[in-house]
Amino acid sequence: MKKRVLIIHGVESNSKEHWFSEGKARLEAIGYEVTVPDMPNSFHPRKEEWVKIVEKFNPDESSILIGHSLGGSALLRYLERAENKVGRCILIATPIRKLGPEFKIIENFLEGGFNWGKIRESSEKFIVLNQTDDPYVPLQHGKDLANYIGAELVTVEGNDHFDKIDFELLEKYLK
Repeated sequence: MKKRVLIIHGVESNSKEHWFSEGKARLEAIGYEVTVPDMPNSFHPRKEEWVKIVEKFNPDESSILIGHSLGGSALLRYLERAENKVGRCILIATPIRKLGPEFKIIENFLEGGFNWGKIRESSEKFIVLNQTDDPYVPLQHGKDLANYIGAELVTVEGNDHFDKIDFELLEKYLK
């Protein structure tokens, strides 16, 4: 059975930006079935709309979920109510609490806290990637997230909010 990968982009982005298209092509070349949807209302994201996209993918134990920035927050919200356990979840520069007034448009994903116990139970393995000097999502978010869900934290030098990614590093954590 082919491993399926779902990559969810962040706010004000789409499937063609950053590393998403290249990542899809690279992963398909090594045998993965990859889906990179354009998330609805990217400039005014709504939690329920984004979670429905993840639900339509129908993740299971052979699935790998990858979320970049707000895409990671959407995956956490999905995992809070997932009926099936997923194989692996890679959360890249994922905010887990409010970031300030300039990011008010994403607060509906972050309000009310997260059900960390349910999230922990919903995936076989978690990986959290954060940059040392991310200008949008401070490293402390990654440290706390990894602690809350029992994830491996991978800290990468840099300050571009993972607009680019080392594919060898990413591929290492798919296995």
